Amino acid sequence: MKKMLCLLAAIALLLLSGCDNINPEVEKTSREPSVSCSETPGSDRDFPEYINADALALRSYELCYLLAQKKFNSPEEMSVNALVQYCFCHLYYENLTDMPRSGNRLRQASVEEIKLEILKQFGTVDVDITQADLYNSGMQCFEMWEPLYGTDVFYEVSLSRTGENTYRVSSTFYSDSSQREIMGTTVLTVEDSAGQVLIKKLTSSK
Repeated sequence: MKKMLCLLAAIALLLLSGCDNINPEVEKTSREPSVSCSETPGSDRDFPEYINADALALRSYELCYLLAQKKFNSPEEMSVNALVQYCFCHLYYENLTDMPRSGNRLRQASVEEIKLEILKQFGTVDVDITQADLYNSGMQCFEMWEPLYGTDVFYEVSLSRTGENTYRVSSTFYSDSSQREIMGTTVLTVEDSAGQVLIKKLTSSK
């Protein structure tokens, strides 16, 4: 009887180890994207770890769907209001879709803080940011009621190299987790500047 119990226990352990500790009853959350990454033919090395397809897909979503910047060939072509608000929000949140979905919070930022964030996100941009609606000339700072950008994002993304230091991030966004209805697509071009990933160009379509 003891031998039979030991045999049954051993079989049970083998079955459990074959499952890689994955619980089939646990579903992925809506924030976990479906991702497809590919390199352009002829590339002789992998992408650097900091060229993150998921993060860049979210950047294109933020710009296109939250800030209504459907197309620009350089950051200077963006609305100064959108440029400042985008960078203002990124001072406090890595992903704008992680922002609150309710509440009423006033934020402030200095001119220098916004300039540094623009430099981090886009590189050098020749624009007078004090022309943005969020600039309070009397206080000589930027003020903003925190936008309620928090949302779930459903998407697929592919990453390809287009030059020695440039990459194309092609994203398809869906209205829900079933991925049956396409909201639209974006193509984001970024530049690797000594390890700093800079946004350079965006196009989008329905």
